[in-house]
Amino acid sequence: MDSMDRIPQDVTEAVRVAATAARGYPGDLADVHRRARRRRNRQAALSAAAVVAVAAGAVVGAGRWRQPPPPLPAAATSAPAPAVSPSTTPAVARPAQPLILDDAVGAYRAPGGGTVELGGDSRIGELLPDGTIVAHEVVGSRGWERLVVLPDGSQVAFGSHDLKPGDDRPDGPNVTGLEYRLVVTGPDGRIRVQRDLRRTGEPVILVAAHETSAYLWRPAGLVMHDLATGKEQLVVSGIRLGLGKVFGELRLSDMQGNWLAVTRMQDECVPLVYDVTTGRAIAKLSLAGTRCLAVSDLRLSPISTPERAVLAVAYDLETADHLLESRVALIEVATGRRLADHEVAPVATKSSPGISLAWQDERTLRGASYPVDPAGVGEVNGFTLNAK
Repeated sequence: MDSMDRIPQDVTEAVRVAATAARGYPGDLADVHRRARRRRNRQAALSAAAVVAVAAGAVVGAGRWRQPPPPLPAAATSAPAPAVSPSTTPAVARPAQPLILDDAVGAYRAPGGGTVELGGDSRIGELLPDGTIVAHEVVGSRGWERLVVLPDGSQVAFGSHDLKPGDDRPDGPNVTGLEYRLVVTGPDGRIRVQRDLRRTGEPVILVAAHETSAYLWRPAGLVMHDLATGKEQLVVSGIRLGLGKVFGELRLSDMQGNWLAVTRMQDECVPLVYDVTTGRAIAKLSLAGTRCLAVSDLRLSPISTPERAVLAVAYDLETADHLLESRVALIEVATGRRLADHEVAPVATKSSPGISLAWQDERTLRGASYPVDPAGVGEVNGFTLNAK
């Protein structure tokens, strides 16, 4: 065995430390400028929340189901649609959840052919079912941190927007000249809503979105933000979810209807699923026995009944030979039974791969692994798992 393939003790310890490290504060200007080179690398601090799309018909409690709300009416202001190469926008039917390549920065070769340049927070990639990559351009801000693509092709995006680029000023939670922009664009790329969500001294991130609402993490907990009016309502407090401080204790989150899956810093290899209407924990889904070190992504399936709900979890483990291995598990929420556990093929990089997950339908998971900020052209490797 090549010694370079093994995990040195200090690297293994760094992985564990990174799993418990707090996310960089969004108001730190240095952090804003570093986002173009974000790395999903377990030897660095991992991001705190996953981008999610809330599919129609998802579960909302113990037996009550919510229908998707009507589409958001167009806003009074608009902007020209961004120019996107026809080669990156093939007309194919959209799956239940888009497969967003959150951490892809650089040039990538798609499984379906063609090379696409992605800019991390300026051109975000989506892997389509036919193996091609479509690039979503930044509109209404200088950079995105989170992007939700809705079933009709509309987008809900969130990111820090520096109003004074190049202006040297003190960093910190009260930094001046910075907005946290929420931007909604229609299928034609025109801006329908553009709004500053910033409250001085408070961090905020986008968790999920559908046609009329966005779900945000604020220090108080999970908040529903009405896209048409900007009004906000606290859905469930962080304390009720076992998060004394959302920022610093939350690792990852995903939402379908009124079900919320989270991993916490102190026990990220034990995902929890909650019903946000009650704050009650529905399931505690342990990855025990896998030598799990860190979780890098999780996605709840779009479901028709609670009994069929499945949580997909991408995680890193240390093998018996002290190697670092990336895997994806499908776990049945109602029983905790592991339906599948797939090893993700290594990518041509010394760091851990970026791994993105999305459900094609309620039983079929699509995934992609890729090098983050590759030297040269990086290969995107797609895979599919079935929840049997």
